[in-house]
Amino acid sequence: MKKLPIGLLTVMLCGLLAGCSGNGGPQQNAETKAPETTTEAKQQPEANPTTEAAAAEAAKGQETAKAAETTEAAKPETVKLRVAYHPNFGGNNLYITAEKNGFFEEEGLIVEPVKFTAGPQEIAAMVAGDVDIGYIGHGATFLAVQRQVNVFLTEFLGNGDELLTYKESGITSLEDLKGKTIATAPGTSGETVLKLALEKAGLSRDDVRIVNMDAAGMVAAIVAKKVDACTLWPPQTSEVRKTMGEENVVRLTTIGDFRDQFAFPGHWVVTPKYMDAHPDVMVRFSRAMLKAMDYRKEHPEETAENVAEFIDAPLDGVVAEMNNIDLFDADYCYQVMTDKTAAKWYDALQNLYVQDGKVEKTVPVEEWFCPQFAKEAYESLHK
Repeated sequence: MKKLPIGLLTVMLCGLLAGCSGNGGPQQNAETKAPETTTEAKQQPEANPTTEAAAAEAAKGQETAKAAETTEAAKPETVKLRVAYHPNFGGNNLYITAEKNGFFEEEGLIVEPVKFTAGPQEIAAMVAGDVDIGYIGHGATFLAVQRQVNVFLTEFLGNGDELLTYKESGITSLEDLKGKTIATAPGTSGETVLKLALEKAGLSRDDVRIVNMDAAGMVAAIVAKKVDACTLWPPQTSEVRKTMGEENVVRLTTIGDFRDQFAFPGHWVVTPKYMDAHPDVMVRFSRAMLKAMDYRKEHPEETAENVAEFIDAPLDGVVAEMNNIDLFDADYCYQVMTDKTAAKWYDALQNLYVQDGKVEKTVPVEEWFCPQFAKEAYESLHK
C-alpha cells in the first residue's frame, strides 16, 4: 500500500483533532452554536495569500538546498590520474572520447594524458610510479604475464599491424624474406606479426637479419630503402604509403591474417600495487570508459576527428586505422570479459609468448586478467 507523506498525515491529524474538540460532537456544535460560530469566523483575520506564497517558497527553497547538499555529498572524491596513451587511433580514441564528453568529470577524475610510443617503455614508467593507468596493444602484454601489470579493460581487437616491403625489394611472398633485412620494434605487436609470418613461411629468425628500431626509425628506414621490410602499425603505415606512393608499397601480411589462431586485443593496464590500493578508482575509470565505448559506437566520425585533432594527424589516416579495428561497445566488452572469451584470448597469447621466449612459462590467466572492475562498472550503469 502506498504511504502518505508525513506532512499530509500531520495536516489530516490536526484536522481530526480540531473536529473532535469542544463539549459535543461536530453535528451538535453546528446546530446549537451556528450564529456564534459565524460571528467568530468573521472576527478571524483573513488569510494573506502573499504570506502563504512566501512560506511555500521558503519551504521549497529548503527542499532544494537539502537536495543540493545530498547531491554534493554523493559526488565521488576528486582523484587525479596520469594516464598513458599512444599517438594512434587505437592508443587514445577511448581516452579522448571520455575526456571530450565529460565522462571522467562525472566520475570525479582529473586525467593527465602522458604520451608513449611503445608498451614496454610505458610499463616501465608505470612500475616506477610515473604513470597510474595506461593503454597497451597486445605486443607488450607479455609484461602482464611477467606480473608487472594487470589487464583490466579490453576494448578492441586489432587488425592494423602489417609487414611491409616495397616493389624494388623483389619480395613478393613471405618465403622471399629469407636472407633479407627486416626492421621491427621489440616487444610490440609488430614483432608478433613478424614471428607469425616467419613461421607461416617455414623460416626462423636465423634465416633473416632482424634490426630493432622504433616506429619513427622504421618509417625512415623503409622510405630510404635501408631495410628490405618492416613491421608497422597505423598511423605509420599510412605515412609510409603517403611518402612512397600507394602503388609502391607491398603488404606481405597483417595481424588479422592470423585471427584463426590468435586474437590480438587492445586493452588498459595497471600495476597490481595501484589496483589493490585504489579499487574504487578502478571502477570509476572503467565506468567512464564504458560510457565512451557506447558514445564511440554512435559517433564514429566525431571520434575520428577528435583523435586526429588530439594527436595532430591527418584525418584520412586516422579513419583508415579505425576501419582496421574491431571496436567494442559496452555490452560486448562486458560479455567477453565475463564469459571467459577474453580469458581464452589471453591464454592463447601467453602460450605464444612462451614459444617466442618472452616468458619462461604460462601462469593462470586470472592472476593478471582482472575483469571485476569492468563487471562492477557495467552493472552499476544497468541497474
